[in-house]
Amino acid sequence: MSEQVVEKFVERIDAVFLPVKNLEESLAWYQEIFGFDLRWKNERMCGLSIASNCGFHLVEISDFQPINKYTPFNYVVKDVENIRNKLINKNVTVSDLRKGEPKRFDLTDINGNMISVIEL
Repeated sequence: MSEQVVEKFVERIDAVFLPVKNLEESLAWYQEIFGFDLRWKNERMCGLSIASNCGFHLVEISDFQPINKYTPFNYVVKDVENIRNKLINKNVTVSDLRKGEPKRFDLTDINGNMISVIEL
């Protein structure tokens, strides 16, 4: 059986879309907790500024269900223990530090969505 070579043409993932139950409340929470700047907004979604090569979008979903069985993406930080303590001080629900590498923990946003925070 001969191996078929498939051309890879995707350069990177441009954006992550996180479902939320209320766009205005979620936008305010992400700006207050993380200091993310608003790039753009319409009636149903918004784009937040994290890094020049990463789009992070909140999308209001009418039949919203939180992503709470797994973490759909990671935030990368320089000092995971310091950031965990800052989030605790802001009353964000966080897990214990996970065992193993990389150093990491999970947080739960205002919508009940789980997100991992890792140190790289």
